[in-house]
Amino acid sequence: MADARPTSFSRPLQRVLASFQKPTDESADAGGNRIHVSDTVSRLAFVYEKIRNIIDYKEEHLLRKNAIHRILKRRVLLGGGTGATVARPLIVELIQARYLPNDYVPESKVEHVRQITDRWLSLSRTSGEGLSWTDRDELHRWLLGLAAVEIEQALASNRREQALAEAMYEVATQDLTLVAPQPINQTDRNLQLYLAIHRALLKADEAMVAYVLFRLHRPDWDRLDEAGVQQLGRSFNQLRDELEAQQHHPLGEFLYRYVKRYTAFFWIIRDVVEEQPSAALSTFASPELLDEAIRRAAGRRYADARLRLRRSVIRSFIFIFLTKMLLAFVVEVPFELFINGAVDRATLGINILFHPLLMFLVASTIRVPSKKNTDKLIAGVHEIAYKDDGRQLLKRAKMSGRRGPLMRGIVALLYAATFIISFGLIIRLLSWLNFNVVSGALFIFFLSIISFFAVRIRISAREYVVLEQREGPLGFIVDFLTLPILRVGRWISLRAPKVNIVLFILDFLIEAPFKSFLEILEELTSFLREKKEEITP
Repeated sequence: MADARPTSFSRPLQRVLASFQKPTDESADAGGNRIHVSDTVSRLAFVYEKIRNIIDYKEEHLLRKNAIHRILKRRVLLGGGTGATVARPLIVELIQARYLPNDYVPESKVEHVRQITDRWLSLSRTSGEGLSWTDRDELHRWLLGLAAVEIEQALASNRREQALAEAMYEVATQDLTLVAPQPINQTDRNLQLYLAIHRALLKADEAMVAYVLFRLHRPDWDRLDEAGVQQLGRSFNQLRDELEAQQHHPLGEFLYRYVKRYTAFFWIIRDVVEEQPSAALSTFASPELLDEAIRRAAGRRYADARLRLRRSVIRSFIFIFLTKMLLAFVVEVPFELFINGAVDRATLGINILFHPLLMFLVASTIRVPSKKNTDKLIAGVHEIAYKDDGRQLLKRAKMSGRRGPLMRGIVALLYAATFIISFGLIIRLLSWLNFNVVSGALFIFFLSIISFFAVRIRISAREYVVLEQREGPLGFIVDFLTLPILRVGRWISLRAPKVNIVLFILDFLIEAPFKSFLEILEELTSFLREKKEEITP
């Protein structure tokens, strides 16, 4: 791609390369004993986690952090609420579920996790004083979410991911020209850009973004003693209000959508370095070798996208099919028998099979990126790797101005019309197919959720597509009709975890006794192993 051989690397690339000079985690070099769990117990715990993750569908990169949060909530509630009672069992559960390797985590990590847990629990107690029970409980859960982020980083370092985010931030702050109808404070602009990069590049969820903000405000957090934590707790609710205001700043969503278009270039850089870290310098020193490495990395990512797509579709299919079957026989069938005295097998079959088949249909329409896409990835990586200025990657982002009252009214009317047209057509079709009120409501409910899941899966599968997408008249019509369905699906998916009775039953009525059984089984296995060693000559 480049005619002249580069004499030096850009500062962002140097930052990424430097992060690979050290191991990802000091656990690899730490001495002392390592935490070991029984393979038999681990298999049981692993199967349970797989089943639970199908029911509580989340993106794969969030599974370990969410597992830590779940274990924290259960152990703090049922185990006395101290770091001493939480730390070691938490690590053991993570190893059993294969979120961490067996015989890898040093015993010293138990003390580290204990300190982190005690610090957050102390902050929760102090900051919760004077609040109502509801507000105190909500604050406690929020703080445990931040604690889960810190514990995950303590057990599995994110230094390389952070270096990648810093590299993209350096490129974006230098290259991006933000055009807005009103002046934007430079500090707010840079902070929101930093958070947008964490959301887009590292796929940070709300708890992870909140933790980033918290550490920016309190970089001394991990050095505070008990008195310092209590002092922070007395004014923490005001700080939390400031953090949430920054987390939901109107500029944040716009910058997130903009920088998301360029994340693939940085992911490819990371992949090229990870392929052969020891040879990364020589690879980037030769544009020809770099081009070959980018093509290999892109090919792997395209194949991985197909695999993740297939896995996501299968998980969604199982979740949807089982849930639909359950609701059909618990709600729909009894209702039809009570009202009509018989079950309409046609509507029941459509209600059970349509939505899983819709997911497969969406998956079948996703295509592998073309050679032009790979060529554009190569060109973008060259700009990032070899230039500190004059890049043409991120150029100009223009925010639209605020609509006037008349325009807002027109847009609101058009938006309402899309809801009436879309759901009106669906209801008319269901009525023609003899769906009753309950079966029709279930059909629309699942159609909204599945449509939203399908779009998320489609976007995830096209993460490495950097070519601009062109939409014709047909695409506009489809977007017009499906937008209300997607909005309803998004609304349901965001609020479902807060009212998911199935997950509550899993976490406290099934998981708690099951994990207690695994603890007993782990101790029994360890006891038998010790006794066997005693009689072995």
